[in-house]
Amino acid sequence: MSVSEARIPFSLDNILAALESSLELEEAINKLPLTQALEKCLAFADTNSDIELSEFVKQELYGYGGQTPSYRHLQLSYFDAGGQIVNGLNQYSSYPIVTGVCKLELHLKNGLTLILPKQILSFLSRVAGREVDTGHVSPDLIKNLLGTIRKETITKLIAIDS
Repeated sequence: MSVSEARIPFSLDNILAALESSLELEEAINKLPLTQALEKCLAFADTNSDIELSEFVKQELYGYGGQTPSYRHLQLSYFDAGGQIVNGLNQYSSYPIVTGVCKLELHLKNGLTLILPKQILSFLSRVAGREVDTGHVSPDLIKNLLGTIRKETITKLIAIDS
């Protein structure tokens, strides 16, 4: 047996083991809360030295510091201090959600709304001609976003197997 023949089964075993781990991970991503699933995915990426997957998962878990993917742009509704909807801000309703899955799941669980930075609220108040106190993303939109992130993660895993 030559040296190259000895390496083939070892490499093949490693590939099959990684594939099996990937399939188990895909099943976990479908069943577990997304934060836990992404933590498992991060461990998988680190174990397999997959830097691209690791970076993707870290950004999804902990939040984006820069440019967000288009699927993370959600429709906001704006309200004044009295809880009345502020109209006339349609061109500013698409908002990039940079918050990580960890916080999004907590927001959803506890019924919290996302808080916009004061600079954005001041700008929107000037545009609307009245005070904008808060922006609101509905719980259904957050659930949809979490579902989309779950699908995007599975798509990344499938790409590894290809």
